[in-house]
Amino acid sequence: MQTATYNKKMRKMAPDLEEAFSFETFEIFGGLSKGDIDRIVGAGVIRTVDGGKLLYRKGDKGKDVFLILKGHVQIADEYEHHKKILAELGPGDFFGEMSMFKKNHLRTTHAIVKESSHLLVVKNDVLNKMIDKKLPNRFLKNIIRVLCHRIRANNLMYMRSRYHEKSSKEIRWQG
Repeated sequence: MQTATYNKKMRKMAPDLEEAFSFETFEIFGGLSKGDIDRIVGAGVIRTVDGGKLLYRKGDKGKDVFLILKGHVQIADEYEHHKKILAELGPGDFFGEMSMFKKNHLRTTHAIVKESSHLLVVKNDVLNKMIDKKLPNRFLKNIIRVLCHRIRANNLMYMRSRYHEKSSKEIRWQG
Protein backbone atom coordinates (compact mmCIF):
# COMPACT_ATOMS: atom_id res chain seq x y z
CA MET A 1 0.00 0.00 0.00
CA GLN A 2 1.36 3.44 -0.90
CA THR A 3 1.63 6.33 1.51
CA ALA A 4 -0.70 9.31 1.32
CA THR A 5 2.22 11.51 0.27
CA TYR A 6 2.65 9.52 -2.95
CA ASN A 7 -0.97 9.96 -3.89
CA LYS A 8 -0.97 13.69 -3.09
CA LYS A 9 2.20 14.26 -5.11
CA MET A 10 0.82 12.29 -8.05
CA ARG A 11 -2.53 14.10 -8.07
CA LYS A 12 -0.83 17.48 -7.81
CA MET A 13 1.86 16.85 -10.45
CA ALA A 14 -0.07 14.62 -12.84
CA PRO A 15 -3.82 15.02 -12.32
CA ASP A 16 -4.52 12.86 -15.37
CA LEU A 17 -2.66 9.95 -13.78
CA GLU A 18 -5.60 8.20 -12.17
CA GLU A 19 -3.90 5.02 -11.02
CA ALA A 20 -2.66 4.64 -7.47
CA PHE A 21 0.92 3.42 -7.27
CA SER A 22 2.63 1.09 -4.93
CA PHE A 23 6.23 2.14 -5.42
CA GLU A 24 7.31 -0.71 -3.15
CA THR A 25 6.65 -3.12 -6.03
CA PHE A 26 9.20 -1.39 -8.28
CA GLU A 27 12.53 -3.24 -8.26
CA ILE A 28 14.53 -0.06 -7.73
CA PHE A 29 12.72 0.49 -4.39
CA GLY A 30 12.91 -3.14 -3.19
CA GLY A 31 13.67 -3.40 0.52
CA LEU A 32 13.41 0.35 1.17
CA SER A 33 11.21 1.85 3.87
CA LYS A 34 8.19 3.92 2.87
CA GLY A 35 9.98 6.97 4.28
CA ASP A 36 13.05 6.40 2.09
CA ILE A 37 10.87 5.84 -0.98
CA ASP A 38 8.94 8.99 -0.15
CA ARG A 39 12.20 11.01 0.03
CA ILE A 40 13.35 9.75 -3.37
CA VAL A 41 9.95 10.20 -5.07
CA GLY A 42 9.62 13.61 -3.43
CA ALA A 43 12.92 14.70 -4.97
CA GLY A 44 11.55 14.25 -8.48
CA VAL A 45 9.01 15.78 -10.80
CA ILE A 46 6.32 13.81 -12.60
CA ARG A 47 6.21 14.58 -16.32
CA THR A 48 3.57 13.53 -18.80
CA VAL A 49 5.10 12.97 -22.24
CA ASP A 50 3.19 12.26 -25.45
CA GLY A 51 3.96 9.20 -27.52
CA GLY A 52 6.51 9.68 -30.29
CA LYS A 53 8.47 12.34 -28.38
CA LEU A 54 12.24 12.11 -28.12
CA LEU A 55 13.34 12.49 -24.48
CA TYR A 56 16.99 12.77 -25.39
CA ARG A 57 19.40 12.04 -28.21
CA LYS A 58 22.65 10.15 -28.20
CA GLY A 59 25.31 12.74 -27.42
CA ASP A 60 23.08 15.00 -25.29
CA LYS A 61 24.39 15.90 -21.86
CA GLY A 62 22.79 13.65 -19.26
CA LYS A 63 21.17 15.57 -16.41
CA ASP A 64 18.28 13.36 -15.27
CA VAL A 65 17.35 9.85 -14.25
CA PHE A 66 13.90 8.62 -15.32
CA LEU A 67 11.50 6.13 -13.71
CA ILE A 68 8.53 5.01 -15.81
CA LEU A 69 5.28 5.19 -13.85
CA LYS A 70 2.96 4.54 -16.79
CA GLY A 71 3.63 3.91 -20.49
CA HIS A 72 6.63 2.69 -22.45
CA VAL A 73 9.95 4.13 -23.56
CA GLN A 74 12.25 2.72 -26.22
CA ILE A 75 16.01 2.89 -25.85
CA ALA A 76 17.58 3.02 -29.32
CA ASP A 77 21.01 3.32 -30.86
CA GLU A 78 22.35 3.87 -34.32
CA TYR A 79 25.60 3.05 -35.99
CA GLU A 80 26.56 3.89 -39.57
CA HIS A 81 22.94 4.68 -40.52
CA HIS A 82 21.60 1.50 -38.88
CA LYS A 83 19.04 2.07 -36.12
CA LYS A 84 18.14 -0.55 -33.56
CA ILE A 85 15.76 -0.65 -30.62
CA LEU A 86 17.87 -2.02 -27.77
CA ALA A 87 15.13 -2.14 -25.16
CA GLU A 88 11.52 -1.33 -24.54
CA LEU A 89 10.98 -0.29 -20.96
CA GLY A 90 7.72 -0.13 -19.03
CA PRO A 91 6.30 0.75 -15.62
CA GLY A 92 8.84 0.35 -12.83
CA ASP A 93 11.83 0.48 -15.17
CA PHE A 94 14.41 3.24 -14.89
CA PHE A 95 16.91 4.65 -17.37
CA GLY A 96 19.41 7.48 -17.74
CA GLU A 97 21.23 6.33 -14.61
CA MET A 98 24.71 6.41 -16.17
CA SER A 99 24.61 10.19 -15.93
CA MET A 100 24.41 9.89 -12.12
CA PHE A 101 27.89 8.47 -11.92
CA LYS A 102 29.85 10.47 -14.46
CA LYS A 103 30.05 14.24 -14.49
CA ASN A 104 29.32 15.77 -17.91
CA HIS A 105 28.11 12.39 -19.14
CA LEU A 106 26.96 12.32 -22.76
CA ARG A 107 24.02 10.04 -23.48
CA THR A 108 25.01 6.84 -25.29
CA THR A 109 21.55 6.12 -26.73
CA HIS A 110 18.31 7.79 -27.75
CA ALA A 111 15.21 7.58 -25.52
CA ILE A 112 11.89 7.71 -27.37
CA VAL A 113 8.49 7.69 -25.67
CA LYS A 114 6.50 4.97 -27.41
CA GLU A 115 3.08 5.92 -26.02
CA SER A 116 1.77 8.62 -23.73
CA SER A 117 3.73 8.10 -20.53
CA HIS A 118 4.17 9.40 -17.01
CA LEU A 119 7.76 9.62 -15.84
CA LEU A 120 9.28 10.48 -12.51
CA VAL A 121 12.28 12.65 -13.41
CA VAL A 122 14.99 13.24 -10.82
CA LYS A 123 17.90 15.61 -11.46
CA ASN A 124 21.33 14.02 -11.06
CA ASP A 125 22.60 16.72 -8.72
CA VAL A 126 19.62 16.10 -6.42
CA LEU A 127 20.24 12.34 -6.41
CA ASN A 128 23.95 12.81 -5.77
CA LYS A 129 23.22 15.10 -2.81
CA MET A 130 20.86 12.47 -1.46
CA ILE A 131 23.53 9.79 -1.87
CA ASP A 132 26.00 11.99 0.01
CA LYS A 133 23.44 12.41 2.81
CA LYS A 134 23.10 8.69 3.42
CA LEU A 135 20.61 7.53 0.85
CA PRO A 136 19.96 3.89 1.80
CA ASN A 137 22.62 1.51 0.49
CA ARG A 138 19.78 -0.76 -0.55
CA PHE A 139 18.73 1.78 -3.22
CA LEU A 140 22.21 1.78 -4.73
CA LYS A 141 22.39 -2.03 -4.55
CA ASN A 142 19.09 -2.21 -6.45
CA ILE A 143 20.50 0.02 -9.19
CA ILE A 144 23.68 -2.08 -9.37
CA ARG A 145 21.70 -5.34 -9.55
CA VAL A 146 19.69 -4.06 -12.53
CA LEU A 147 22.85 -2.78 -14.25
CA CYS A 148 24.54 -6.17 -13.82
CA HIS A 149 21.54 -7.86 -15.42
CA ARG A 150 21.70 -5.41 -18.35
CA ILE A 151 25.41 -6.11 -18.84
CA ARG A 152 24.81 -9.87 -18.93
CA ALA A 153 21.94 -9.47 -21.43
CA ASN A 154 24.03 -7.16 -23.64
CA ASN A 155 26.94 -9.60 -23.60
CA LEU A 156 24.64 -12.41 -24.67
CA MET A 157 23.13 -10.30 -27.47
CA TYR A 158 26.61 -9.38 -28.66
CA MET A 159 27.79 -12.98 -28.70
CA ARG A 160 24.73 -14.17 -30.58
CA SER A 161 25.03 -11.44 -33.20
CA ARG A 162 28.80 -11.89 -33.49
CA TYR A 163 28.48 -15.59 -34.14
CA HIS A 164 25.25 -15.35 -36.16
CA GLU A 165 23.24 -17.41 -33.76
CA LYS A 166 19.59 -16.85 -32.89
CA SER A 167 18.25 -13.35 -33.21
CA SER A 168 19.07 -10.95 -30.41
CA LYS A 169 15.36 -10.05 -30.33
CA GLU A 170 14.81 -13.13 -28.14
CA ILE A 171 16.61 -11.50 -25.22
CA ARG A 172 14.69 -9.04 -23.07
CA TRP A 173 16.82 -6.23 -21.72
CA GLN A 174 15.11 -5.53 -18.44
CA GLY A 175 14.69 -2.13 -16.82
